[in-house]
Amino acid sequence: MMHSGNSHAVGSTSEGGACRTSPGEDVHVMSSNRAAMSPSFQQVSSARISRQVVQQFQQMMRDGVLSQGDRLPSERELAEQFSVSRNSVREALRELDLLGLVESRHGEGTFVRVPTPSQLMAPFRAVIELSTPAVDSVMEFRMVLEPGVAALAATNLTEAGEAQLREALEAFERAVTDGGPVETVDADFHLAVARATGNPAVISVHSGVYELLHGLRSRLGRSSYHPHDRLVSGHRALFDAIVARDPERATRVMRDHLGDVAADLALARDSEEAEGTPSAPGAAD
Repeated sequence: MMHSGNSHAVGSTSEGGACRTSPGEDVHVMSSNRAAMSPSFQQVSSARISRQVVQQFQQMMRDGVLSQGDRLPSERELAEQFSVSRNSVREALRELDLLGLVESRHGEGTFVRVPTPSQLMAPFRAVIELSTPAVDSVMEFRMVLEPGVAALAATNLTEAGEAQLREALEAFERAVTDGGPVETVDADFHLAVARATGNPAVISVHSGVYELLHGLRSRLGRSSYHPHDRLVSGHRALFDAIVARDPERATRVMRDHLGDVAADLALARDSEEAEGTPSAPGAAD
C-alpha cells in the first residue's frame, strides 16, 4: 500500500458522528484509520462518474501523489473514498489500464505504472489503420516535425551520435539487400536521427510517432525498398547531410524524402482500389 499523507472521505456529519453525503456538497471529513494507508481521493458527482475518477488519478500522477509502482487501495476502499459504486471504480480502472497507467497483478493488486511511448500510442493504432484521413494527418504532422528534427540532429550531432546513426543506416541497407526485417530497421534509422538531436522531448515524441506507425510500414511492400529506390537512397542522402553538419541541407533532404513516402503511399492506395482490394492505409518509413 502506498503512503501519501492524510486520506479524506466526503460527506456531511450529523449529530452522533455519522457521515452522510449530500448532493453537490464537497465537504471533506478526516478518515484517521486510513491516514497512513492510501491517497486522498475526493467524492465525484453523478455525471460521468468513471471519467471523473480517471481524471482524478491522472491529476494525482501529475502532482506526484501517485508514482510508478504504488499499490492502489482495493476496489472497496476506492469506492468508499470516491463515494461511488464498485462498478464505477472497475470501469475507471479498465480505462486506466487501457491508457497504460495501471496494471493488475494476480494475487497482488493494482499498481500505478508510467506508460512507455508504445503503450501511450496503442489506443490510436486502430484509428490509423482504419482511417485514411487519420493517416494523411499523421503524414502531414511528420512533414512539419521531421525536417526540423533532421536540422537539429545536424546541429547537435556528436561523435557517438554519428556512430549510432551510421550503424542504423548500415543495418537498414543490409536489410534492403538481404531481405531482412526492413520495416523495423527503417524505423530504427529514423529514431537514430531523433536521438542524434540529444533533445529528450524530441526523442520522446519521435518514439511515440514511430510506435504508432510501426505496424503500417509494410503497406509499401518490398518493391519500395529496392536498393535503387528513392526511398532507400533517401536514407543515405539524409545521413550524408547530417554528418556534414548542414542543417539546411538536412531539412531539405528530409522534406523531399517524406514527399517520396507520401507519393508511394498514394500509388499503393490507388493500385489497391483499382484491383478492388480493401485499402488499409499506412504511413511507412
